[in-house]
Amino acid sequence: MGKWFDKFLSGCGFTVLVSDVDTELKATDLAESCQVVILAVPMDVFPEVVTQVAPAMAENGFLTDLCSLKEKQVACMLENSKCEVAGTHPLFGPGEKGIEGKRVALCPGRGHKWLKWWQGLLDEQGALTTIFSPEEHDRAMAWVQALNHFILLCLGKSLEEEEINIRHILELATPSFERQMNIVARLCLQDPKLYAAIQLDNPHSPKAIETFSRYAMELEGIVKRGDISSFLKMFNEVQQLGPTLLRHCRETG
Repeated sequence: MGKWFDKFLSGCGFTVLVSDVDTELKATDLAESCQVVILAVPMDVFPEVVTQVAPAMAENGFLTDLCSLKEKQVACMLENSKCEVAGTHPLFGPGEKGIEGKRVALCPGRGHKWLKWWQGLLDEQGALTTIFSPEEHDRAMAWVQALNHFILLCLGKSLEEEEINIRHILELATPSFERQMNIVARLCLQDPKLYAAIQLDNPHSPKAIETFSRYAMELEGIVKRGDISSFLKMFNEVQQLGPTLLRHCRETG
């Protein structure tokens, strides 16, 4: 994502400096030279990088990050800096060609001037930005990412353990299940450490997974008992959620 934003910002007409493990430009030198610094680093080394970069920034500068979680990250940036701070979470991957129509979450930390500029720039380029507190962001991410990844991993392991004929599964797949299988397949392209951090470092993940697991066990019992009345009751309850979901999908789409 660091490379993606390098290209994006360069395309917007900005001069972009890059510091990485294999560049001559050190992180502290970059922090002293730039008004705006974007941290695009793995979450396991994030605190270490912040302690190097944040103190070197001028008070009238702007520090943001691209991590998938925000509570600890924004707090870390605030603790180690005096400049304006906000968290940025692009809700898309580096394979996207442009930012138009893509969601970006912004989490205020300190100051308003640079956050207004940053949100304005993203909006001008067609992004769909939304402001959340770091806690609101991470609570939602427990469902959007942690629980979602939990389901995908369990699906993949279930297919593996049961020695299902994958060819038969794909030949008989409905469109919705085929989409799920494509997502499971794309896990081979992802960074396991990033997924581990999303799953293990979010303090709200256990609650989301516990709630899901409770209903999964309840539904398992219904299926084992052949209890059609209880199945219809649960199905009807989920159906009642439909209009609310559709309304919000239209509003955010």
